[in-house]
Amino acid sequence: MAVVDHRVDVLVVGSGAAGFSGALRARDLGADVLVVEKSNVVGGSTAMSGGVCWVGNNPSMRARGCSDDDEDVLTYLRSITAGEVPERLLRAYRDQSLAMLAYLESETHVRFDALEAYTDYYAESPGGKLGGRSMEPRPFDASRLGASFALLRAPAKSAMVLGRTMLTPRDAHPFVRFGLRSFLFTIGMAFRYATRFLKRRRANGRDTYLAQGAALVGRLFLSAIERKIPIWTNTSLRELIVEDDRVVGAIVVRDGETLRILAERGVLLAAGGFERNLEMRAAYGPAPAAIDWSVSAESNTGDAIRAGHSIGGSLALMDDAWWTPVTQIPGDDSGWVLLMEKSLPGSIFVDGRGERYMNEAAPYGDVARAMYARHAATGAAIPGWMIFDARYRRVHLAGPVAHGMAMPDSVLPRRLRERFLVKSETVAGLAAKLGVDASRLEATLTRFNAMARVGVDTDFGRGEHASDRYYSDPSITPNPCLAPIVRAPFYAIPIFPGDLGTKGGLRTDEHARVLRADDSVIEGLFAAGNTMASVMGRTYPGAGGTIGPALTFGFVAANFACRARDEA
Repeated sequence: MAVVDHRVDVLVVGSGAAGFSGALRARDLGADVLVVEKSNVVGGSTAMSGGVCWVGNNPSMRARGCSDDDEDVLTYLRSITAGEVPERLLRAYRDQSLAMLAYLESETHVRFDALEAYTDYYAESPGGKLGGRSMEPRPFDASRLGASFALLRAPAKSAMVLGRTMLTPRDAHPFVRFGLRSFLFTIGMAFRYATRFLKRRRANGRDTYLAQGAALVGRLFLSAIERKIPIWTNTSLRELIVEDDRVVGAIVVRDGETLRILAERGVLLAAGGFERNLEMRAAYGPAPAAIDWSVSAESNTGDAIRAGHSIGGSLALMDDAWWTPVTQIPGDDSGWVLLMEKSLPGSIFVDGRGERYMNEAAPYGDVARAMYARHAATGAAIPGWMIFDARYRRVHLAGPVAHGMAMPDSVLPRRLRERFLVKSETVAGLAAKLGVDASRLEATLTRFNAMARVGVDTDFGRGEHASDRYYSDPSITPNPCLAPIVRAPFYAIPIFPGDLGTKGGLRTDEHARVLRADDSVIEGLFAAGNTMASVMGRTYPGAGGTIGPALTFGFVAANFACRARDEA
């Protein structure tokens, strides 16, 4: 064959959770590993995420007073995936996620703590639990990275941030309502930030205290640095090298130079999905397609998926994504996840006709799917509108805090007042500004307000499920997710069906090996993370349902690649 510029045992394409997990495990199994990353920073969409990891029956649950068992985990996964995912994959995830967790927490810097109150998204389903399976990464001091901190991808604009300080998922919960509790918490956070500032624990204007996905990637990155695993940034995958029906390497482009890399034990594709590729999104659906509603890394354009597919890898779930409702400031190139806002009492989502059509507090994937379904039926749901009143505006979140939406109306930046937040003293006036039929919007609010007063959403059941109530306001009774929308002025912000990444990708077996359409294995080729068709099918088990499988199947791929070749 042609001259080879580089030889390794394992080539990893992508530096998010899946890529780092696979690289670290392969290195600890004695392999020579190279990680290539398309962008100029490491971390992928993981670094921009909440960093939560879903693992059933994890040891941290017991420390937090939560109970679980392996059979309940499998029962739950079977129930929510409804036969769409092979049993062997579900079993592999249940078992190997625990092995992955034990490895990372004993051999690397990664540490997780169970969120005992963060319920499964379908906790009422067989095997579901009211908390503990979702775990948050412990905060991380990025000064430990030294000069390499500059290579770590910054958090998304929609990350949970207070001032210039990141919040952990546990920290964020007090901010469902502005009041004494959140005020005291803010004072404490400000004090901790000032302490770090005085100690000069900052680099290039970035606070070195990291939480969420940035903390997880920081811990993985530090572990890779200590193992001297080379990471080539600005290096994109062009094609895979195949000999005798086996993947033996890849051709990459590094800083404009084309290189051939041989990988003796295998190639792990862990380069994310294709959410930032408008052509692919339009081809696979649903419509309308968009890339600027996504909150993922801009480099996720499906390169690895296309490379695997071009040599016979079969695809699945290509029309699906890790959906979430988002709002968007005009001119921004990414969305702001409406994580808390959609469940808090005193707001509703309506379509372009002024009609409510969903349980807004449902799991965020279901909410965005409802938007697409409504739009397919009426052509009037994208964009839609989040409607709320003065009480909600005063005590709850309503859009991009990073842009200033937590400020009172009187000091709100002009960009938000004029191009984002729609405001009127009357419902009819609000409808006119939105281009919505006033009588329909008034009828929608009249009906909703009557249900909110008695605390029962007879239309869509908002507040009936445990996951609905996680981000709710317990001071509102009888239903913490429902409050009448009656106090002028009235407000609206636009809503869109955004995503945290696409779900579709290369089909794999329980060893993360890429499969052809006839279920035969493409030897030497592995996929994990959003490059792999999701083990969760078309559902979402709970917070961390993306990162848990990414870490797990990166780990699984490394185990098979290294041990299989040793045993051959």
